[in-house]
Formats: sequence, structure tokens, C-alpha cells
Amino acid sequence: MRLGRTLSAVALASAVLPAAALGAGYGIYEQGAAVLGMAGAGTAAVNDASAVFFNPAVMTGFAGTRFYGGGTFLQTTTSFAGVAPHPGYGVTEEMKPQQIFPATAYLTHRYPGPWAIGLGYNSPFGLAVEWKNPDQFTGRYIVTHAALRTYNYSLVAAREMGKKLSVGFGGNLVWTRLDLRNRQFIATPGGGGGQLEVASFTLTSNVNPGYGWNAGLAWAPLKYLKVGSTYRGQVIIHANGDADIDQFPTGDSQVDAAVAASLPPDQPASTVIRLPTIGALGLAWSWGSSWTFAGDAVHTGWSVFKDIPIYFRNSTSSNQKIVENYDDSFQFRFGAENRRPAFTWRFGYYIDQAAAPTESVSPTLPEADRQGATLGLGMGFGTDKRLTLDSYQLAAFVQNRKTEGVNRDGYEGEYKSFASATGVSLAYRW
Repeated sequence: MRLGRTLSAVALASAVLPAAALGAGYGIYEQGAAVLGMAGAGTAAVNDASAVFFNPAVMTGFAGTRFYGGGTFLQTTTSFAGVAPHPGYGVTEEMKPQQIFPATAYLTHRYPGPWAIGLGYNSPFGLAVEWKNPDQFTGRYIVTHAALRTYNYSLVAAREMGKKLSVGFGGNLVWTRLDLRNRQFIATPGGGGGQLEVASFTLTSNVNPGYGWNAGLAWAPLKYLKVGSTYRGQVIIHANGDADIDQFPTGDSQVDAAVAASLPPDQPASTVIRLPTIGALGLAWSWGSSWTFAGDAVHTGWSVFKDIPIYFRNSTSSNQKIVENYDDSFQFRFGAENRRPAFTWRFGYYIDQAAAPTESVSPTLPEADRQGATLGLGMGFGTDKRLTLDSYQLAAFVQNRKTEGVNRDGYEGEYKSFASATGVSLAYRW
């Protein structure tokens, strides 16, 4: 039986969003349209309430109360071409185009004196996978469908330490919900090297919470230069749910009896998920009154994802740990904006390093190095432009990823992916 590896895929899914997502691993960096118009280079340059996510220390620079809300329409397409020994040359598979809309909402308020506070909602991680023709998909013993949603609520505060320096800090409450399905196989009785499909597996989780913290710093050493840094701490999530296993009759009563005896019964199952730390350092340089140029270096501590513990409530003899050995990764984000009387236009480019080692690349998360280009537009309304609409378009170019004969699931081949994002945010200040 492949039940152990099945639940390793479950645990991976509960850690993570879209396959071939727009960030390394399973992260989602698309958390505000104005900053994403500059390819996400917002650690020092963010100028709206999405600072709750990008750098809470910047909030002391916002007068009054500000709201920023919207979301991003993410689209991904992935295909797979097999090689020997399994599933073999000539085998091609396609994932159903995945379309999700993670929403964001932020509110900040600057008090008289040195303090500011902020509230935020977003989805920083997640997963959306569904392969076409699940009854024939050659990788269905690994996954046929996976869906995870994360709901992150933030409360942050910032304090001005002087005219040029501010610090920020706060906490995060992250809720997750998971659904994952695959199929179970045994060796065909009598030998011959074939596989017989004998059951379907489904894990549906409850909504499970995890807790973390974040901090930021904003420094303006010169009138035209801003420096920012931010850190988001690791989040531990104990994901609990129900494992349901439905047996398929084979037509052979002896085989069916043996399968029924070997399959564990429906029961609660759980795993421990460690969402990685994220640290960023950014610069923003103003040229005249119209231009801002920004650059960020972002480090994500994916190496915390060493293995996946699997726990069965009743069948404790099946408990195990599955090795993943992810690597830390870097992103480099560069962007610019030009402010005109009627509108602001933005552009940017980013480079994103893959976190998954070759051995861990699978139909659940065919992750690879990627680059992305963005264009953005902002427009203010009313005589005082209290109301602002920002939008952006992102195209992510994902490098083809080969398993190179070392895949832990024995599913060898090459993945090709493309991802795009269209985002809109609405801002209001009073």
C-alpha cells in the first residue's frame, strides 16, 4: 500500500497554494495591487495600508485612517510529460487550469503622537491542484485533487522613534482548511509487476489555527532615500481532520478480503505544519517629485520543512515521517512608479528561486525557479483624491522542471507551467 506516501502529500498540501504558484514553494506574495505593480518591491516603498503585510513600521508615515482592500485573480496551467521507468515516454498529463481569488483587506490608523496601529486580512499560503481525468491520471496514486486555503488575520502596531526611524511589531492568527484526494494501489496478485487500483483516499480537515509574529523597521537617512526591513516569524499549525478510505471491488473475493484487511479504517488523522520565516530588506529612492525606484531582497526559510510527521488516531503503527528537505530561497524584486497629475503608472521585475529539491517535485507541487514582469496603474478620484483605485497585471515565467530520475514517488518526467495574476485594490483615507 502507498498509504504513508499518500498522507505525506496530505501534509504537504496542508502546509501550502497554487501548484506553480506565483511565489517560491507555496507562498503568495500578491498582497496589494500598488506594491505588486512594482513587482512586490514594497518593503521600503509601500505607501498604503498594505504596509500591515509588507512592513508595519511604515504605518507611522500615514496620516489619519486608511483602508486598502481588494484581491488578485491567480491563474496557473501545468502539464507533465513522463519518462521511463514510470510513467514512461509518451505519457502526457494536464492539470485543470486553476483559478483562485485570494482577498486582502487592511486598515491603519495614526494616533496623535508616535503610535499607529493596523489590522489586516490576507492569504499568504495555499494550494489548488486538480488533474484532468482523475480515473486515468497516471499520478493518481500521489494526488488527484488538493485544495488548501489559509486565512491570516494580523494585528500590528508601529512607533515613531524619531523623525527618521520607526519600528513595527505584531501578531498573526492563521487558519487553514484542507481537502486532498488520491487513489490506493497494490501489486497485481500473481506477479507480473502490474498495479491494481483498490481504494480512494480523502482527507478533509477542520479549520485549524496557528500563531506567529512579525516586526519591521523603516529608516529615512536622507530626504530621497528610504530603507526598510521586515520579518515574519514561523507559524506552527496542528492540522487535524478525517481520513476516509473507500475500497474498490476487484471482482476477486480473495483479493477483496485481503485488501479490506490491510486497509486502515476511516479515522482521524493529523500532521504538524511549519510555515516558514520570511525576512526582507528594501530600498526606495525618490528622483524628483515624480519617480520612485525600489528594490527588495527577500529570504524565505524553507529549510524548516525538513520532514512531514504523519499521525493516525487509531492505527498508530502506521505513524511515520516523510523526508522533504526543502532549501532556503531568495527573491529579488525591482520596481518603479511614476506619479502624474491624472494617474500613476508602475512596472517591475522579479527573480524567484525554487525551494523544493528535485527529489520532492511531484504532481502535488511541481515547483520551479521563476521570473515575473508586472505593469500597474493607479488613479485617484475626487478633488482631494481620497479614493484611489490600483490595478496590476503580472506574468510569471516558470522554468521547466525535470525530476532527473530521483523522484521519491517514482513518478519521473518534466513539468511545464505558466502563471499569471490580475489584481485590483481600492484605497480610501479619512
